[in-house]
Amino acid sequence: MLDTDFFRRWMTAAAASVEREANDLTELDSAIGDADHGSNLQRGFTAVTEVLEKDAPATPGAVLTLAGRQLISTVGGASGPLYGTLLR
Repeated sequence: MLDTDFFRRWMTAAAASVEREANDLTELDSAIGDADHGSNLQRGFTAVTEVLEKDAPATPGAVLTLAGRQLISTVGGASGPLYGTLLR
């Protein structure tokens, strides 16, 4: 069921994946960018999990909006607004 708990778990799983793959993402980014994509996403998704632990969004949309806002405000470069807007 696509309820609030599902989206909270989804964001937590995404954060764990980013944490696990941060070094590889940064290495891939170094070939064409400034080698900060993994660390930026890691910072952003850490902020997402922290705010979801602190706040209790009441709806699936509220979970996604809150996550999107965190990504926009904490992930540097173009990817923060890109991923954040996708969720909002």
